[in-house]
Amino acid sequence: MTSSAFRETKRTKNTDGSNTAKATVPICSNTIQQQQKQRQSRSRSPVKASRYYNATTATISPVRHRYLPKTISVGTTATATSSRSIYSSYSQESLCPVTNVYANINQDYYIFPNKIIGRGHYGIVRECIHRSTRQALAVKSVEKSKIGRLDHLQREVYLLANLKHDGVIKMVDCYEDAEYVHIITKKYTGGELFDKIVDNISPNGCLSERKAGSIIASLLEAVAYLHENGVVHRDIKPENVLFESTKDDAAVKLIDFGLARRHGKGEVPMINPVGTAYYMSPEIFKGRYDRACDIWSIGIVTYVILCGYPPFNGSSDKEVQGMTQNGRLQFAGNAWLTKSDDAVDFIKCLLERDPRKRLTAKEALIHPWIRKMMEF
Repeated sequence: MTSSAFRETKRTKNTDGSNTAKATVPICSNTIQQQQKQRQSRSRSPVKASRYYNATTATISPVRHRYLPKTISVGTTATATSSRSIYSSYSQESLCPVTNVYANINQDYYIFPNKIIGRGHYGIVRECIHRSTRQALAVKSVEKSKIGRLDHLQREVYLLANLKHDGVIKMVDCYEDAEYVHIITKKYTGGELFDKIVDNISPNGCLSERKAGSIIASLLEAVAYLHENGVVHRDIKPENVLFESTKDDAAVKLIDFGLARRHGKGEVPMINPVGTAYYMSPEIFKGRYDRACDIWSIGIVTYVILCGYPPFNGSSDKEVQGMTQNGRLQFAGNAWLTKSDDAVDFIKCLLERDPRKRLTAKEALIHPWIRKMMEF
């Protein structure tokens, strides 16, 4: 399929409940509960900020988009567009099942109704400002009534509260009222990797090897941290990678932990097929996979960054699945004529169909291509 044909994709919404992810969710940490209880008696300043996006439930169908398909993941949490607090006589636990603590975000933050940062299938990310410090942040308000399983949202909040790495999004604060869960994060200004790819596509490829290597190295460091701490992301793709600023050397952040879950080495394999079709590994479609699925996704992202289109394509989710499982990995076309042998070998090592032979995140970081790109 040509790159011009590949550019014709649009988003679709999932209506098949059978694809929804299922998982056991740990109770929110004491740290979150203690912080939220403090809000009941006084307003407080936010901690170090970061930005968070929450995708919506959708099909794994690849669908078609101009240049690169803008995708939505299977089994993620549906989101809403505004934030407001509803006072009630119900107990905090029944009214606020995600955090078990009622908290009014408007006491500490002012949300700008018209300053829209981003849009999801069900929600809008808006700019907000802390009333005491005047720090500008971003807030995503998740409407609980639109979510099939609140334990998925609880798991997401729990993970965000406990992850601490420069390459991973960090939650600033979390409020829950009768209708919404409000996730507050830093306001990043650099945009998505997806947009960077679209803006730089040409007949001869996309981003330079040096730029691509820097981005992929940062992703690998973040994923290595996640895997060391028993967390699997399960939805790594260009839409879920943000640039911290508009500077050429801006750092990248891995975001959207709506499908992430805890899964340690040696545990029983995961079975629910979740993710975004273009970036899902063969073993996910087979319903038996582990953390190696994240490495496959990074391999696909690397391929896309260098040439502007995915290695396994199709006009439907079934075709993409078939190509992912049985298709031949090719490096044909003008985009690959100027790419190094090390770059091609790196991608092959990450797109090894046998997850047991696939490189780990730490192993990928010492691959010759990454090491050479980091020397610049």
